[in-house]
Amino acid sequence: MHTVSVLASWIGRRSLLALAAAPLAMLATRSRADDDGIAGIRYVCTTPDCAPYIYDPAIGNPSQGIPPGTPFEALPDTWRCPSCGSAHDAFIRIG
Repeated sequence: MHTVSVLASWIGRRSLLALAAAPLAMLATRSRADDDGIAGIRYVCTTPDCAPYIYDPAIGNPSQGIPPGTPFEALPDTWRCPSCGSAHDAFIRIG
């Protein structure tokens, strides 16, 4: 019985160490969005009939051929809100 409790205690400590190390590993990982200075910046469509749609540069808009990491300012003039079809000027920065 003693061996089981020692083993359970050892596994518990290892799990706690792994959980404590996880946030540190996440901090050490940088995304392309961080490198481009666009992390946390988002834009929302303000058209009243819109769902609303939120454009996140870190995600892009793959359904319209916009890859992750594309800043809002770099979207082509032909890009439109996927929800309502509004142009760029219907969007405001929220982050």
